Amino acid sequence: MYKAVSVGDNVYWVGARDISRRLFDSLIPLPKGTSYNSYLVVGNSKVALIDTVNPGFENELVERISSVVDPSRIDYVIMNHAEPDHTGSIRHVLTISPSAKLVTTLFGARMAKVFYSVPSDRILIVRDSDVIDLGEKTLKFIEAPMLHWPETMFTYLVEDKILFSCDFFGAHVAQGLWDDEVENLRYHAQRYFGEIMMPFRTNALNALKKIAGRGQKYHC
Repeated sequence: MYKAVSVGDNVYWVGARDISRRLFDSLIPLPKGTSYNSYLVVGNSKVALIDTVNPGFENELVERISSVVDPSRIDYVIMNHAEPDHTGSIRHVLTISPSAKLVTTLFGARMAKVFYSVPSDRILIVRDSDVIDLGEKTLKFIEAPMLHWPETMFTYLVEDKILFSCDFFGAHVAQGLWDDEVENLRYHAQRYFGEIMMPFRTNALNALKKIAGRGQKYHC
């Protein structure tokens, strides 16, 4: 059985590793596979899932969540980005979490309706600096458009100083969860930035300014 991995106080990695995948977007070679990073944040009164996983990994996601809480308890599904490696299990999660709202930007809401037929009454649109209180856990949203799609946002867990930075600090590796578990991480991160983010480097600089000074301890 798959288990959640604690990354903080009532914060868990519940994603999946895809060690066999060799191409991303049918273009980018993946010699080290890749990972789909989903996180569960359990507050005193509410539960949030930040991003989901690629299609085909739904059962792994649900097993990891279930090792912490009943998935039906999820109140919010945060969609930082609309690509399938972040959203491919949204429809499944919203089905097993019947009271959950999908939290995303205005652009993200449009995409969720088109890609996954999410009805308007299950979508909560957030804007820059909006917050959601989970009970002793506060999620703050930071819009980061065109990093590298127009709907992209970051989610900041205020009390724990954890930044869930979507693709911005990404790297395609499946061999470790923590930075000190990945061999040549800097190379993989630089390669990822060059292949995905470099065309949007002005937007990247703007995003860095928005997150500067928050004192974040972890990037997830």
